[in-house]
Amino acid sequence: MDFDEILHHVGDSGRFQICMIILLNILSLVLSPHDVLENFTAAIPAHHCSINLDNSRSEVSTDMNLTTEDLMKVFIPMGPNQKPEQCRRFRYTQWQFLDSNISTFNSTELETEPCLDGWTYDHSVFTSTIVTEWDLVCDFQSFKYYAQATSLAGHLVSGPLSGIISDRFGRKPLLMYCSLAYGAVGTYCAFAPNFSVYCVLRFLLSAFQSTILINSFILVLEEASAQWHPTVIVLSGLFNSIGQGVLGGLAYVISDWHLLQLAYALPFFIFFVLFCWVPESVRWLIITGKTDQAWKELQRIASINGKKGIAQNLTTEDLQSKLKEDVNSTGKLFRIKDIFINPMIRKIVLSNSSLLFAELFSFVGLLLDVQLLGKNIFLTQIFLGAIDVPSKSLTYFTIRNVSRRPLIAFLLLTTGSCITITIFISEEMYVLRTIIFILGKGCFAAFTCISTAYSNELSPVELRSTLNGVFLAVARLAGVLSALTLATRKYFVYLPMILYGVLPIVATISILFLPETFNLPHTDIIKDMEKRKRLMSKNISKKEGQDFLETTEC
Repeated sequence: MDFDEILHHVGDSGRFQICMIILLNILSLVLSPHDVLENFTAAIPAHHCSINLDNSRSEVSTDMNLTTEDLMKVFIPMGPNQKPEQCRRFRYTQWQFLDSNISTFNSTELETEPCLDGWTYDHSVFTSTIVTEWDLVCDFQSFKYYAQATSLAGHLVSGPLSGIISDRFGRKPLLMYCSLAYGAVGTYCAFAPNFSVYCVLRFLLSAFQSTILINSFILVLEEASAQWHPTVIVLSGLFNSIGQGVLGGLAYVISDWHLLQLAYALPFFIFFVLFCWVPESVRWLIITGKTDQAWKELQRIASINGKKGIAQNLTTEDLQSKLKEDVNSTGKLFRIKDIFINPMIRKIVLSNSSLLFAELFSFVGLLLDVQLLGKNIFLTQIFLGAIDVPSKSLTYFTIRNVSRRPLIAFLLLTTGSCITITIFISEEMYVLRTIIFILGKGCFAAFTCISTAYSNELSPVELRSTLNGVFLAVARLAGVLSALTLATRKYFVYLPMILYGVLPIVATISILFLPETFNLPHTDIIKDMEKRKRLMSKNISKKEGQDFLETTEC
């Protein structure tokens, strides 16, 4: 189907495409911090057992003039790190420690008990977090990670499911309803009455986030010609990184987790209104046989691009006849089982998933060295966003000029090598480890852009959203397993880093089973993929090859 030619008639580089790219970039800016938001909303501040002066055992007289430091000495024992214990207090008041000649370091043998009266938190950095809200410390500290696990589960569930729904019912409806739902659920999450409700709401927010990210990105690509794709992919990646950096600054200004959560939820009510205006994907409408609606949307695009004369021409019977002729050969919806029974689709899903899994699995291991970059959580977050900008900017040129397979293989090998090298470098060599970290992080940032382009080029329009949902779920699963791998450090301290380094190197084998897509036509249906394969293997007649190149977008 010569969709590029149709776009050229209604405007393929006009105001409409620019507005859609701006909308996608703003979405990336707001949505990208979702998964790392709990670095701040669930931050664990310094804390110790609350000192209850009403306790009869404390024997504190109201006329005693004790400072906070004095109360800490007599009520809170010192830990092994010579700092006040966070989870224990003295069972009985230790008045002897008020004597400056007696050291509080010798308090390990005194009888202690848990924090029966709650905890006192240091609010100098964070006014409020979910940890201070629901006392998720000491024996309850693991509950924080349960919240993160349920949030991750939302991505795993929604990725494939939203992809299937989008390929069946369209991109626009999901974007509208999920934007409205994200705003409403996010607002309620900021005022969650208890921890259980908070976990459920975070699960839903993650599901909506995945749906919005996948479908907004696909919608923009499907409404733009191929010449725009590198720009769309790189700009989206850049704004994704900028958004994570902005989070560090915003969290520094907004130290209350309720307000920070609210700040990222309220904009989605505006996005809902904008998505009501956005046209449905014309490419998807044509593929699914909805020619009348496709014709109306093409008129809208032509009008927005200032080509009203062309919009009038779109009402001619010739154009409608042309669209309907194309649909006669492509109007049948794909079946879910095609992903499993079609050998070409199955090979693409398995091979590309292994590449994504290896890179994401290893990158969590690369982040093990983040603490060496500084203890200031806000500056660290800004730094992580900033170091992506140069590498993602360079990908704009590589996407346009370099073949996909060797580039992805190079990035995987480099990432694996960076992690492997850190095994042999001591932690005292701060500068060298930081340089290697920046190189590895840069390779990962470039990989995200290149793999996004490659995944969309591998997927035909009729199941593009479904396959992208599967790839997203694989990426999230890789993050979970990577984090679980850290538990093996108590058995063999180098095992996680060995796995993180070796897996990307081994995964480069999978690239041999994937086709090259650089400078080849994009495909609309599964039959186009088969023609492209035959074209690459020269197992196609000259006429068939010419017809394929003329009827697909290049």
